[in-house]
Amino acid sequence: MELQIGNRIAELRKLKGMTQEQLALELGISAPAISKWETDTSYPDITLLCPLARALGTNIDTLLKYQENLPKEKVAEYAEHIIKMQQELGVEKAEEQLQKLLHQYPNSIELKYHAAALLTNFAIQNTEITDADKQRWNQQKKQLLEEVYESKNIEYRPIAISSLAALELQENHLEQAEAFLNELPESSVDATGLWIQLYGKKGQSDKVIEILQKRMYLLVSQMLSCLAMMIEKAPSDKQKVLELCAIYKKLDEIFYHGSGSSDIILAEVYGTLGQEQEAASYLISYLESHAKEGLTPNPLLFAPTIKTANTRKENQGLAKKMMLRGIMADGVLAKLCELEEVQISLQKWDGDEYR
Repeated sequence: MELQIGNRIAELRKLKGMTQEQLALELGISAPAISKWETDTSYPDITLLCPLARALGTNIDTLLKYQENLPKEKVAEYAEHIIKMQQELGVEKAEEQLQKLLHQYPNSIELKYHAAALLTNFAIQNTEITDADKQRWNQQKKQLLEEVYESKNIEYRPIAISSLAALELQENHLEQAEAFLNELPESSVDATGLWIQLYGKKGQSDKVIEILQKRMYLLVSQMLSCLAMMIEKAPSDKQKVLELCAIYKKLDEIFYHGSGSSDIILAEVYGTLGQEQEAASYLISYLESHAKEGLTPNPLLFAPTIKTANTRKENQGLAKKMMLRGIMADGVLAKLCELEEVQISLQKWDGDEYR
């Protein structure tokens, strides 16, 4: 099998911002020799591999594209083994084994991520270590996390970012910590605690409250969504469904002053159970509570951070039309809309098409 590393040399050289002439000068060879390597016309002499790797800011394994497969299961097995070594043979033996693995698998992003966690474990589990050991482990942990971060690995990069932000916060490097936190996708890692630390260190208590409000609002919304799905998936147990509906309504009253979706859910449940009058009363309650404005989060818990009710008249009208379409698309609710008392409430929405 032919060894083709020309593209790799060219790629690494360009990343370093070097010309072929500059690389050749550093290695003490001619520029045409570099050109031949990059076109796979010839290969570097074995004695030049180490100097070449150093010049390109890499190692020989990476230069030669060598990376033995290291599956997740194997990394987890190595991590467990090192923890066991630490417990039975001491931290020195465990660290020695960890360093050997990092040298053996220099390109394993997953190993680097787990190694950073193991170094943290070394510091926590060993009370008699020196400050020099702590500093050395902390420096290596930061280096490993930076390598994971720079790798752009989709799975581990967000966790590396949050870990680096935490390290910067520990060292009171607030600007660096905030820069890392701003790189985090909102859906990847819950960084609420880190943001609270950051704004706390900055003395911005208003920002701390804002972060807490946003997080709580998200959790409440998720909890209500889960409850709604539980209600939907338990139609055969009438008592259980009604108890879940009661819980949903209590939460709605606490977090949204009853302006949420509990009434529409109760209307559908009672309608499905054939209890038309109860269903109609809940549907009317929902329509009337939304006649002037939509969802109104409890101001004690969420204001002024969360503002979901749209104040623009044209947008309110559009929102109402969309909600009415949703109601009319549901067979149970659409049937309730035929009742005279429900028709009266519908008129408050200016929904001519549904009268």
